[in-house]
Amino acid sequence: MNKIISHALITILALGCLTSSGCTKSKEEPKPVPKPPLPYKINLVWQHEHKPEVDLSVLDKVPGVNVVSPCWYEIENDFGKIKDKSVEGYVERAHAKGYQVWPLITNGFKPDRTKKLLDDENAKKYVIEQLHQQYQKQKFDGINLDFEHIYEADKDRITEFVKQIRKATRQDNLILSMDVTVPKGSPNWSLCFDRKALAEQLDYMMVMAYDQYSGSSPEAGPTAGYDWVERGIKNTLEEVPSQKVVLGMPLYMRLWHYDKDKKRFYAKTLTMEGAEKIIKEKNSDETFRCRWLDKEKVTYYSYMEDDVPYSFWQENKTSLEHKASLLKQYELAGLATWRYGFEKPEVWPMLEEKLKEAEPVKESANRQEEKK
Repeated sequence: MNKIISHALITILALGCLTSSGCTKSKEEPKPVPKPPLPYKINLVWQHEHKPEVDLSVLDKVPGVNVVSPCWYEIENDFGKIKDKSVEGYVERAHAKGYQVWPLITNGFKPDRTKKLLDDENAKKYVIEQLHQQYQKQKFDGINLDFEHIYEADKDRITEFVKQIRKATRQDNLILSMDVTVPKGSPNWSLCFDRKALAEQLDYMMVMAYDQYSGSSPEAGPTAGYDWVERGIKNTLEEVPSQKVVLGMPLYMRLWHYDKDKKRFYAKTLTMEGAEKIIKEKNSDETFRCRWLDKEKVTYYSYMEDDVPYSFWQENKTSLEHKASLLKQYELAGLATWRYGFEKPEVWPMLEEKLKEAEPVKESANRQEEKK
């Protein structure tokens, strides 16, 4: 009888041991996907919103792209509160596809709000604290600052703010980049940047060489004529080292129409696919015209619809190929494109090839040796 009781007790103890955490092997937490190494040249694309059709963390890998910048953060009030649109799991999925992730933070293009923020040390510290918290939560690889529409009088203070952000991001070993317009433009959109001083705080400066004629312009014109882009890069290089300059290019254009009553042009954004659709539909129309512009290196199209003149300067693989050639010519740090979803797929292999062409011979030779 005692033997039976003893065996029963042993069995109960054994079963308890097997179901307890102390006797079973704990399930190991999956290791996070390591950050992909950054290649010699940057090829960044901005993801404007989080929708399945443009979610770069789940879609097939885009050829040649090595950095994605989702538009996640906005400083939404005078006190520095950040509106958070980050997506859980995005960074790990992007890493698995070979992308680094540099989320974008914007000032909302609000000059008065920005001025008040720059006046308030506590507000600036609050912004930096929230960015650090987001890094701890998301484990991204860098930050892309998109501070635009700033009073020219705040030029030095925006530089000082970036300096404070740089100090904090360095502690987290984050890459810091910033989007700026081409030099010698309007006070609030161009003259507000001290590019030389900013470059000292940045790893990369994205030159937004597009919106030559913005959507609010009363005059019609190209989004990024080659001659205008090259001039913008040359002017930037007078203040910023080439190894920090990233050429920003458009994956879109604008469809313009003229309002004869208001005597001005109006525009709406046109995707590459949208432009091809118009060309196909209007090609047989008697008012349809097109011509290649050698200086701008784009094709200009025009037509009439209900007695209203329409026009656009087409951005496509050909126009971008010309602009991307500036990468090698001026030994720039890479390319950035706005924004994913506006392009035709044929653009990506071409840009990848342009990036390879821009690599120094020595760098390419070293990589060949590593493959052997």
